[in-house]
Amino acid sequence: MPTISKVLYTLRGATRFMLPQFFRKSDGEPVLLEGEKGVFVQMVNSAGDVISEAKPFPVQVVGQSVETGPVDVPLQNSVTTPGTGTVFTPTNGKNTLYFEITGTSTSRTIAFEIAGPSGKYVSTTAYSTTDASISGQFTTGGSDATPELWVVQVPVGCTFRTNITAVTGGNVKIVGKAVE
Repeated sequence: MPTISKVLYTLRGATRFMLPQFFRKSDGEPVLLEGEKGVFVQMVNSAGDVISEAKPFPVQVVGQSVETGPVDVPLQNSVTTPGTGTVFTPTNGKNTLYFEITGTSTSRTIAFEIAGPSGKYVSTTAYSTTDASISGQFTTGGSDATPELWVVQVPVGCTFRTNITAVTGGNVKIVGKAVE
């Protein structure tokens, strides 16, 4: 049996009533709908079909915290040698990654790479946030004097990395923020 990572409950007065009947057996996660007034469980019959006449049931999710703001993403930490760095995997719907390239190196080459379910990394295109006419699968820019700012969309189920393929005369640091 899968481990249940979240607990659904509703309140009647000050009493919490758990709703374990709404967990998916495959992964222990609840099936939730997000509405203007909160989060709801969608009612289904034993075959898994939506019960159209049933109103969604209000719930609160407790257990694992859900990040509500941007998530810090360290990709490269002042490295002085080539390397793949830290991999970014989207979580909680945060699959837009804004990142900044800085450092003291006199030259550098940074490849933007993405991997799907196979885990094999291939080149992907990132977009400059400071010059809309610039996009590419790699960059040779970014320094402490002239930082470069980039954005990339990472589909759910994929991972992204900034692969430093060359660095000379100093270090390279790449940090970002993931948002929805």
